[in-house]
Amino acid sequence: MRDASDIVTLSLISHTNAGKTTLARTLLRRDVGEVKDAPHVTLFNESHTLLETGGFMLRLWDTPGFGDSARLMKRLQRERSPVLWFLSQTWDRITDRPLWCSQQALKNVRDEADVVLYLVNAAEPPEAASYIGPEMEILGWVEKPVVVLLNQTGLSGNSSLEAAELETWRTHLKQFEIVREVLTLDAFARCWVQEDILMESLAPLMQGSKIPTFVQIKRAWAQRNVEVFQTSVRLISEQLTAALFDGVEVRNETLLERVGWQRDDLNREYNEARQKLATQLADRTEQTTNNLIEAHGLKGQAGHEMNQIAREYFHLPQAVSENIWGVLGSFAGGAMGGLIADLKLGGMTFGGGALLGGLASGIGAYALIRSYNLVRGSDQRLRWSREHFREQVKLAFLTYLAICHFGRGRGEWKESEQPQHWQEVVDEVTELHGDALDHLWKSGVQKDTQPATLSRQSRQLTGDCMVALLERLYPGVDSSFWRA
Repeated sequence: MRDASDIVTLSLISHTNAGKTTLARTLLRRDVGEVKDAPHVTLFNESHTLLETGGFMLRLWDTPGFGDSARLMKRLQRERSPVLWFLSQTWDRITDRPLWCSQQALKNVRDEADVVLYLVNAAEPPEAASYIGPEMEILGWVEKPVVVLLNQTGLSGNSSLEAAELETWRTHLKQFEIVREVLTLDAFARCWVQEDILMESLAPLMQGSKIPTFVQIKRAWAQRNVEVFQTSVRLISEQLTAALFDGVEVRNETLLERVGWQRDDLNREYNEARQKLATQLADRTEQTTNNLIEAHGLKGQAGHEMNQIAREYFHLPQAVSENIWGVLGSFAGGAMGGLIADLKLGGMTFGGGALLGGLASGIGAYALIRSYNLVRGSDQRLRWSREHFREQVKLAFLTYLAICHFGRGRGEWKESEQPQHWQEVVDEVTELHGDALDHLWKSGVQKDTQPATLSRQSRQLTGDCMVALLERLYPGVDSSFWRA
């Protein structure tokens, strides 16, 4: 039997229907409990193992939510020993469910918790959450340290606005001595970087024999996240390296013939080469995305929704509706899904975007696509152009951000809206590493480049870019461990 000093216990507490079970699923990376938009769905304290390492355990209790906090507070204030009185009562979970759930939650905190994780709905301003005051006073009687987690904040966006929102909550919660830290951890959109920040904030709250125990737990938690990150770097690097080696043999005269301005003038051999490259890229992109989804402990697959759209609307590249591409182009997953669908239909527009207007006008459109998509390498094979490769890099990074911010509590992976800030950060990072990306592309189109050398260079550059992305989204984090 494991000694109590080898277990660190976190009790997840909140007002009812704030998203505790959803967050528990995200942290556990598996489906537990019942998630429903209704009060008091969780009626009993439920224990789950967050992590086991070297004989140590990190345990999470998902508790029933506090119910009618104001009424409960009035009752407790009449008692000399409020917690003792409250927990000694027998509440009927059918006729007085709010008090029953509150009793179960408070009992769990008193008997089990090393630290309380108190979840609040950050979609409303702190002064509007009238339940927080009574619930903090009730928790204060148990004298356990509290870390407040801001839920329903949405995806990581403008860092200055997020910092301001966080500071507003911290200022409001300073009145409660038991609150030791306030952090952002959205059950739908958390990132593993935020999990590591949570672990760092818990460390100074440990007492006695739990201190060395938590040191081991925190190290193992961080290592697990780093391994997933390094797996992601490898997967994306392999996808990009393969794209650099892609090429199709064509006759010398294929690219020397006159370039026409209309569709019917396109060289058949060039079309076939482009179609082959596009199909290879589509299949590889879809497989990489699915591997990333699995690596992050999620369910679901990429491409299903986009393939359905392709069947219904994209029978011919020129039939793509501009407003459909406009919708897809505003999504991280949608952009990648749109790319997959487009490539499988011939790669004519590469996700719509900037080329769609040229297609609509018909003037110079296919000349633009030809110069944008393919170039002849030193081995006389048609390959993806430098510009096209840069766009592949950007979309791969956007897809990674969408997946690593997708909380398990949302259910199966699905393509969803991305913050505009992500696009800006990706553009900034790829521009910063532009020379290195161009050098990598140039090495790829040279026939004498060794695959092992290119793979090593791609892995290093991909890792540098992805670290830079997360450093910009989460300023101040220590990223030195990520490169291990």
